[in-house]
Amino acid sequence: MKTIIEIPFEDSKLAKNAYKVLQGELTFKKRAAPSVKIVGKSIVVTINADDISALHAATGSFMRALKVIFSVQSTK
Repeated sequence: MKTIIEIPFEDSKLAKNAYKVLQGELTFKKRAAPSVKIVGKSIVVTINADDISALHAATGSFMRALKVIFSVQSTK
């Protein structure tokens, strides 16, 4: 199973900062294999998982981290 999430940012600097933060979410190595890459002013998160539960957990973890990233950006 696989999901791909593309998140656009206002500029490439914000995308790079978010990329660094999301590196900490790459710990799902048992049942899910996430990857993060920068494409222009966007970040692309790809998650491959063994089953729907693992996909759900990994996706939720990235979405929570993204929520924090966007919350911090909106306060600046």
